[in-house]
Amino acid sequence: MYDSSKLRVIMESIRSFLFNLFIMAKVIYLGVKQFFQEACRTVNPINDPLNRQGEYAIITGGNRGIGFYTLLGLQASGMKVIAGCRDGRSKQQLFEKLEEAGIPADSVEWINLDLSSLNSVKIFAKVVIDRNIRISLLINNAAIMFTTYGLSKDGFEQQFAVNYLGHFLLTHLLLPQLVEGGKHNRYASRIVNVSSDSSFLGYLNLDDLHAKSFYNKFVAYAQSKLAQVLFNEMLHTHLTQNDHPIKCYAIHPGVVRSNWYNTTWYLKISVRITGFCNIKSETLAAQRVLYTSFSPVLENSSGCYLSDCKITTPASKLLCPTLRLKLWDVTLKILDIEQFGKL
Repeated sequence: MYDSSKLRVIMESIRSFLFNLFIMAKVIYLGVKQFFQEACRTVNPINDPLNRQGEYAIITGGNRGIGFYTLLGLQASGMKVIAGCRDGRSKQQLFEKLEEAGIPADSVEWINLDLSSLNSVKIFAKVVIDRNIRISLLINNAAIMFTTYGLSKDGFEQQFAVNYLGHFLLTHLLLPQLVEGGKHNRYASRIVNVSSDSSFLGYLNLDDLHAKSFYNKFVAYAQSKLAQVLFNEMLHTHLTQNDHPIKCYAIHPGVVRSNWYNTTWYLKISVRITGFCNIKSETLAAQRVLYTSFSPVLENSSGCYLSDCKITTPASKLLCPTLRLKLWDVTLKILDIEQFGKL
């Protein structure tokens, strides 16, 4: 007879293995699907952003990867760019990359932001609010992925905390500044939620959002991105009902070249099978974020989900169409928000 603790470990290992096989199959499916979508795509990303001289854009992250090349595009459009990332290595990396790109350091402003800390998010927002900055564009870009199980400073599963909760709170706190930007600038303000087609692999258990009963690092990442897509849809509803001059979008910018797929055996196999067709440069992926940020074609498509510059059906519509309101209400309760956008 097996000891009960040993049996539990064996069952957990089997469960995790089956989960990984399921994920591998879905990643391969999504990779093939994306290949054909890309082959049929007729929309070209914006290479030269519109002139937005003097308007403010805020991007979370921005010190590396897609975020950094998006930041360069914002700066090239004439916008005043605020990059929110952590102090220390992230800040140093940002200014080193700006120097390498030949961009004056004073053309981009850095404000400390740690999305794993709700207090840090509040401090960041207070700095912006106290300066009465009218925001034209908020890009919720920063993310962590495939981390081992851990809790944020506030006790939430860390991928869910950084990728979803931190951005939810930040958007809530900055909404009045976005409203002012939309009222006084030439265009409606925009909120761009940089998501992922991995949201199709996610599921939400509202009774266990912090994965205390079972944790798989890829599923947890997918859950955080699914939550972000659901948030985007509810955000659109909120903005419309309150007649705010703001548009919001969720976007999958594409799979970029990096070492992320070497973190697990099933991702390594999946990407070897399909990734060669789909993997993009960070520059090209950033162009898709800029397209979502600036394209006039999307003016009447607020609330939509874009994959490679094309409006597509999001995972939320296929997997859990009734969950967005429930998740919205649960999140408001978690973050102790009485009314979204009201400070």
